[in-house]
Amino acid sequence: MQSSNQPPRRKRSTRLTLALMGAAGTAALAGCGQSSAPQDTLSDVNFSEPKAYQNIDECVADELYTRTACEAAFTAAVEAVPRFDSMEACEQVHGEGACEPLPQSAQSQGGSWFGPALMGYMVGNMMANRNGARVQSLYQEPVYRTRQNRGDWNAASSAASSRVDQRNQAFRSSVMQSNQRATQRSGFGSRSSARGGFGS
Repeated sequence: MQSSNQPPRRKRSTRLTLALMGAAGTAALAGCGQSSAPQDTLSDVNFSEPKAYQNIDECVADELYTRTACEAAFTAAVEAVPRFDSMEACEQVHGEGACEPLPQSAQSQGGSWFGPALMGYMVGNMMANRNGARVQSLYQEPVYRTRQNRGDWNAASSAASSRVDQRNQAFRSSVMQSNQRATQRSGFGSRSSARGGFGS
C-alpha cells in the first residue's frame, strides 16, 4: 500500500501548476470586485509529443533542448517518481525487485523514501497563449519500472506516455474551467466595483 506520508515539497509539473494557479487566482479576485485588474488567462494550450531519454546526456545529444533544460527536466522527473516510506510498500505496488532508494536530491528532510527504479524520463514542450502572448515551457514525466513492464524500456516509455496524455488532458480541462469561471465572474465584479468594492 502506498504511503500517505508525502514529502512536503514536490516539483511535479511545477511550471504547469503555477500557470494554472495564476489563472485560477485571478478568476477568484474577479469575483471580489477587482474587475479593473487584467485577466490572467491561458488559452490554446498545446503539448508537443514528448521524447524519452535514458539519461541527461542522451537528452542533450538530441539537440532539442539545452543541457540546462535537460538537467532541470531530469530533476523534476526524479521528484515526480511515486514515493513510499519503505521498500516493502513500494514493491507491493510495483513488484519485487522494481524499487530502490530515491536519490538524495529527492529525499525530504528527516526521512528516507523509496520508489520504482528510474529508467529515464520524457521531455516535451507546452505552448499556450497568455493574454495574447505566446508562452513556452517544458513538461516532463519519469520513466520507471513497474510490475507490468518489469524494466522493459519500450513498455515503460509507453506507460509514461500514457500518464503524460492523462495529465495534459486534465490540465487542459482545468484551464478551460478556470477561464470560464473568470468570464462568468467578470460581470459580477464590474457591478461590485461600481457599488464601491475593494480599492474604492
